[in-house]
Amino acid sequence: MRSIAAGFARAFAALALSAFAAQAADFKLLSSWTPNNKGTWITEEMFAKDVEAATGGRVKIQRSGPEVVSPFEQLEPTSAGVFSFLITHGAYHYGATGIGMALDAVAADPDKRRAAGLMEAVDKHYAKHNLKVVALVPQGDSGYHIMLRQPIGEKGDFSGRKIRGTQVYHPLISKLGGSPVVLPGNEIYPALEKGVIDGAAWPTVGALDLRFYEVAKYYVRPSFGVSTLLIFANLDAWSKISPADQAAVLEVGKKVEKHIYSVFDKMADDEAAELRKRGVQETKPSPENVAKMNGYWMEGVWDLVKKKNGAEADSLLKLVMDKKLGL
Repeated sequence: MRSIAAGFARAFAALALSAFAAQAADFKLLSSWTPNNKGTWITEEMFAKDVEAATGGRVKIQRSGPEVVSPFEQLEPTSAGVFSFLITHGAYHYGATGIGMALDAVAADPDKRRAAGLMEAVDKHYAKHNLKVVALVPQGDSGYHIMLRQPIGEKGDFSGRKIRGTQVYHPLISKLGGSPVVLPGNEIYPALEKGVIDGAAWPTVGALDLRFYEVAKYYVRPSFGVSTLLIFANLDAWSKISPADQAAVLEVGKKVEKHIYSVFDKMADDEAAELRKRGVQETKPSPENVAKMNGYWMEGVWDLVKKKNGAEADSLLKLVMDKKLGL
């Protein structure tokens, strides 16, 4: 009997140890950006560190970036479970769905977004892609800007210029007379340097670290739209995390949202000041175009989302407008 009991004890201990090992395993995170992009890196770094701390090390993040999988192809391997977490932007997977991209035409305040039920609506949609929405991270209210090789001319628009931008920028670029060009972030600098493109759209934080100022000496003001990063978990990987640790990860997501929102606009102002020190000058469209830029942006984003998602886009837009979350 004693040997049988000892056998059960050893078996139980082995099971407990293997369960602990599974809980403490590294979870692979895929990012759409390299670490030298400050605007996204602070989000990624905070999320990874705080998740590990909040779960007592049971959820550890092992990072990969666009050098492993192109930003435009990252949703599928995360949905399939090759990666446990993904930090990305909705424009990078517009081929699959436009719902994530719609967030760039929604008021940025994370508390108002959550109170309105936006998180639940977006999470319900991405569950169809085998993904759990952990956080919707608004990068301040300052959104995006465009850097140019040459200042805006007498026409007051982008006529005759090729402007890099993911799909989310295309309507605004086109309505201001430019021709949109799709390029991943790591190809922008050489394309500007060689004159393959005349300008590039990018969040208001990040161009400094990527040294765009060396090849584009003008930035367009005003800024426009809202940049929202999405943090996903693969649902199968998520199910392997204990309920207590799931709750802890979701709390980290909330914390990241609020922190990034609170600091991003100052970061954008500081970056603009540093760009000016490095010889970058402000350039503006005509007053008529300046007055229409946010309208062009919001209309263009929602048109794209409706083309991709139909009734689901209409439902999300109704929620946004009913809760007064439009730009």
